[in-house]
Amino acid sequence: ILVKTIGSEPDVTPICTNATLTIITLIVCKISTERSRGAECRLLYQHGQGFVHECDSRFTLKTKNQTVFLHLTSLTPEDSGNYTCECSHLDGTDILHLNITVEDAGSSTQMPIPSALIGVTIVIIITGVILWFIYIGIHHGRQPEPLSSRPNMV
Repeated sequence: ILVKTIGSEPDVTPICTNATLTIITLIVCKISTERSRGAECRLLYQHGQGFVHECDSRFTLKTKNQTVFLHLTSLTPEDSGNYTCECSHLDGTDILHLNITVEDAGSSTQMPIPSALIGVTIVIIITGVILWFIYIGIHHGRQPEPLSSRPNMV
């Protein structure tokens, strides 16, 4: 079982490879999401017949360099769920279980570090300017008397 947490950006997971030169005869991916409430949709590939996508266009199988990938795009938290892909070839069947959690892009409570640093820097600068004006105001309020105006104590 592979557990993945993803956001709304596209996600690509390799599910089946033809690197050993064994012919992939059948791929079946069953997708059960929170949105579907237990109902499954399927992505299929059969040797000689190509791909059949029974799910909506956000769930697809794609091939590149002798590897078949599960390609997921524009997902929302309701698309979290169990994704199972079976890859059959002449040597047997490989099964990949995916437990996918899709995080809501707007639910992040952490402030990015650059924004936090900018905020702290602004607060420090404003505090420094206020303290500088207070310091100048105090020193201008009590100027030292000239020496000639002091009475002689001798």
